[in-house]
Amino acid sequence: MPTPQIQDRLLRLQMGEAASFKNLSLFPLLNGTSGSPDYLTLEEALQADLVSVTELHEGGEVNQLKVTNRASQAVLIVDGEELVGAKQNRVVNLTILVPPEQTIVIPVTCVEQGRWHHVSREFRTSRQTMAAMIRARKSRQVYYRRETVGDAAADQAALWEDIATLSMNMQVHSPTGAMSDIYEHYEPTLHDYERALQPLEAQVGVLFAINGQIVSLDVFDYAATFARFFPKLLRSVALDAIAYFQPQFAPLSHEAAQEFIQRVAHADARGFPTVGEGEDVRLRAAGVIGSALVARERVVHLCAFAVPDSPDASDERTYELFTSLSRPSARLRRQLW
Repeated sequence: MPTPQIQDRLLRLQMGEAASFKNLSLFPLLNGTSGSPDYLTLEEALQADLVSVTELHEGGEVNQLKVTNRASQAVLIVDGEELVGAKQNRVVNLTILVPPEQTIVIPVTCVEQGRWHHVSREFRTSRQTMAAMIRARKSRQVYYRRETVGDAAADQAALWEDIATLSMNMQVHSPTGAMSDIYEHYEPTLHDYERALQPLEAQVGVLFAINGQIVSLDVFDYAATFARFFPKLLRSVALDAIAYFQPQFAPLSHEAAQEFIQRVAHADARGFPTVGEGEDVRLRAAGVIGSALVARERVVHLCAFAVPDSPDASDERTYELFTSLSRPSARLRRQLW
């Protein structure tokens, strides 16, 4: 059944005018919670030396990390956020609100297959989230894991393979198979996207489309929080836009963007206990997979992805975009960049 809290949050959003650069389009979403956030972002807390993210123990566990929050406020860690350093780089499997003055263990997925030794004792945040379409597959994997086992693990081997395939298709060699090396290789082009696409002052969310096809939706409770995460989200979608560039396509209409948000709002929802504060709500509808952290009587963060189950006539182009990463025949059109 749909969750009234999520429905109300999404259906109250106001959609601004679309902006585009090359083959990437975004629809800004407005109308957030008034005031200042009652939590710190992970980046803010790290900069203030109020939080530590470390390996679970000296030997380390690939899919778990330890977070110690020394602040008097909660700390927000966002689904797909990349943590670099320690024994290998990871991304976070779900959005987490770490309670004040507590230590918790969080579920993560490795995005650097070929390293297992310390380069630092603690993690730091990077400038991006997991590449958008791999993040979508991770969300689907966590959904099924929640349904069958109950935990928030992802398919580590499959995501390593996705990163290796993306690296191959984008002709990037990484000695350790690190997702971050792909971003570093395309830094000048990613910077072009960052300069061209900027958030609005009151923006709390964004719907992204590549080649006229919906890729992802992220919504936060506060505009200040969204402003901090927008560059990371933009870089993750821009990387896929570079990889799957098409010079000509039919632009996504305002109506199609609204219809996707309606589908997310009315998606079947199931809540699960989560680490930290609140409830992890998993969302599923035709062509949609997603999740939300509901805490403190509001939707703190919601993310949703266009992930068609099969290539029927109505969604063939979106299916092609979503599945192309896994096909060895996919090739980057480098001459266009």
